[in-house]
Amino acid sequence: MLPPNITLIARIAKPSDYNLVARLCKRTVGSGDYVLRILGETIAEKGLFLAWSNGKPVGMVNFEKCIDGSGWLAMGRTDPEWRRRGVALFLQQQIAVHARRNGIRYLRLWILSNNRPSLLAAMKGGFQPVCEATHISGSMRVKRSAEQTRLLGSASSKSLKSLLTGAYLSKMNGYFAYKWHFVKATEKLLKRLAEGGELYSDGRTSFILTKPETAFGHRYSSFALLDGSAAPNLRQVERIAKGYGALILGSYLPYDRHLLSVVGRTGFRRDSWGKHCIVFEKKI
Repeated sequence: MLPPNITLIARIAKPSDYNLVARLCKRTVGSGDYVLRILGETIAEKGLFLAWSNGKPVGMVNFEKCIDGSGWLAMGRTDPEWRRRGVALFLQQQIAVHARRNGIRYLRLWILSNNRPSLLAAMKGGFQPVCEATHISGSMRVKRSAEQTRLLGSASSKSLKSLLTGAYLSKMNGYFAYKWHFVKATEKLLKRLAEGGELYSDGRTSFILTKPETAFGHRYSSFALLDGSAAPNLRQVERIAKGYGALILGSYLPYDRHLLSVVGRTGFRRDSWGKHCIVFEKKI
């Protein structure tokens, strides 16, 4: 709830707002803010909500619809002079109204575990923690031909259901990251990914791997482990991604110290910007 003497107006960013939003990012995070590298395309996607006061943006949150029909919030920024004045909560409320109008019933976001002000703001806004994760990434140096790993495009209902109870989804409370969004695993969603050629299994390993897309100037693929030992899974993911021509691989894994020690021996690295994430969800 905003203090009674503060009035904010919310609207979606327009191309003409670019310079003002860039200034907000620099004031909030600094000139190295990753958002500055994708700000033009983010604004063009018409999901960047801005909180305005006296003709300038004092806060922002980006909204995107996920593959499972939920909504994803990211790129939260609040001008340093406006922190702890309800700006983040105001934007959450405005996005919730917009999401409900578009048939969305769940909103999600993640916050670093050491960002106490943002954690408190999320919980104050009605978000509840659902799982913990860490982000890893790896660079592909050599391209190879695509591995003949079995696609699950015609997987049986039984085989898909078994993946829902796999070790990785169990540790993540049934959630996994698809591209940059956390989604809830269901048999229907896994079937859709299998039919789209993004769900793989060879009997020992099972994972989701997206086709490469350009992200921050690189051919990037994301993946999510579903079942099987971590090291063989990661090696198989890398083989297939190279066949597709991906140059960068990224994934959110369960925040598990033993798992992370295994990952560290495979050539993947933990990313500082997503070292320990708390994923939150809110029903609207």
